[in-house]
This record gives sequence, C-alpha cells and structure tokens, in this order.
Amino acid sequence: MNTSPTVDDLLAGLIVAISDDILPNVANAKAAATAMMMQAVLQSVRQVLPVYHANITDEHNQMTRTLRETADVLGGAIGPEADRIRARAAELGARADLPAPPDQAATMAAHRTLSEALWDTIADLDVLQRAGDHRADAALQVVRGHLGPRYMRDVATVVVGAGMLGRG
Repeated sequence: MNTSPTVDDLLAGLIVAISDDILPNVANAKAAATAMMMQAVLQSVRQVLPVYHANITDEHNQMTRTLRETADVLGGAIGPEADRIRARAAELGARADLPAPPDQAATMAAHRTLSEALWDTIADLDVLQRAGDHRADAALQVVRGHLGPRYMRDVATVVVGAGMLGRG
C-alpha cells in the first residue's frame, strides 16, 4: 500500500533502531554515549517539527510589525540611522502577514485517505481488466499518470541506502 509515514514516524523509527539494533552491539562506552546523544537530538527534532512552521510564520508576522512600530516610535528622528530604520520598515515591514500553515495532522490524514482510495481504485480496476473491460486499461493509465511522478519525486528526495532496504 502507498503509506505516508510522517517525518515523526521516521525519526521515531531511527530512535528505536539505535536502541534495538546498534546500542546492544556497541562495546565502546564513548560510541554508546554518542549513539544515545544522537537519540536525544532526534527526539529534539521530533518535538520541534510539529510547531516549527507555525513558529516561523508567527515570528515573521511579529517582525514585520516590530519594524513598523519601531519606525513609528522614532517618528521624526534625524540621521542616517533613523533613515535606514524607516527604509527597512517601509520595505520589509510592508510585507503582508504570512498565512498560518495548514494543520499537519489533518493534511496527513487527508493524504492517507486519498492514497487508500487510489489503492482501492487500482484493485477495482484490476477486477474490471480481468473481466475484459478495456476502459479499465485507460482508467489505470490515469492513476499511473499520478503515481509515476509521485514515486519519482519520492525517489529523488528520499535517499535510501542499502542498509535500510528490507526493514519491516
């Protein structure tokens, strides 16, 4: 099936693999401590990920307001420094607020529902093809037209080394 593990799922898997597959086989205390520190870093990333884009968006919007307010408070101050502050406020402070990022859990759930629907569609098309309905051949090409580029994007962006193949 076309599953869509979240980044959190992948990081959680790495943490477990370090615990279950690597640490029991590490005899060097310094290497074991390093592996445990790697787990801590991965856990930190897991904690930051759900809020990272929301925080960056919020900070962007706060910074544009801060630039505008700073220039307003300066008012008619004179000098090249005051002019630079007002110029920054006019250029960068005029940027529109960024919209809030979409809810990641809702996006992942919707994606999974649609992926499962495509999987079910392929199974139904297979039955239709076996029954001799040639329209199912053309319909399958439509689904393949979506899946092919999707798989290629995944292959281009997710590097899997030989050591990860076959893990279940």
